[in-house]
Amino acid sequence: MIADTALWAWIGAAAMGAGTVPPLWRWLAGSGDGDSHARHYATLAGVTGVAALAYLAMALGFGVASTPSGDIEAARYLDWLVTTPLLILYLGLLARPPRRVLGGLIAVDVVIIAGGVVAAATTGTVSWVAFGVAGAAYAALVYGLLVTLPRSASAECDRVRAVFGTLRNITVVLWTLYPVVWLLAPTGFGILTPATEMLVFVYLDIVSKVGFVAVAVAGADALDRLGVGGASDPTAAFESPDAAAAEPSDD
Repeated sequence: MIADTALWAWIGAAAMGAGTVPPLWRWLAGSGDGDSHARHYATLAGVTGVAALAYLAMALGFGVASTPSGDIEAARYLDWLVTTPLLILYLGLLARPPRRVLGGLIAVDVVIIAGGVVAAATTGTVSWVAFGVAGAAYAALVYGLLVTLPRSASAECDRVRAVFGTLRNITVVLWTLYPVVWLLAPTGFGILTPATEMLVFVYLDIVSKVGFVAVAVAGADALDRLGVGGASDPTAAFESPDAAAAEPSDD
């Protein structure tokens, strides 16, 4: 069983490492030329790079914490604590909401992960209350991703909105599956074995992180259009009159 979980962790480390190469290459290639998109590529490389290190730690048997509910993979939660805010940050770099909005969404995300840690590390009522708090915070985050951020993204051009929408949908759909796995895993009702839990989490992590990064890199041309939409994009102006009015004039 331990060998099974280690095997899936190695697969996760390899996939995350491979997913780090494209954004890291573009980041390093553009850094010498003063590439204005360096922070976008650095954010993407950070997502899969940190996840690769976390999976490497799990594969080598590090990062396991003993808790009242049993041993938990602390490396996994540290990974999520760093990489999920980075994913939200990248969505924010595309939608360009006010800083307080982006900061609020990241803070809510941290509450979700912290709630997950407490739920996994405790038992009984405390565990379920923590799971409920994390679930309520996740509902608030989904509202922010589906309603609040798109309002800011509506001021951007069609291409930026398209890339943002695809990445946002990947995030919302896949992240919704994590609490389901938590419930089915030994942390919840115990229907899944630890090896199956690791397999499913590796699969979800690969799609939600490597898939996210691949789509973002493939849509990197949208970065050149940031701030171009609104007044210069009749469609965007029609969909968001307020945003168009706020766009600076060329005169």
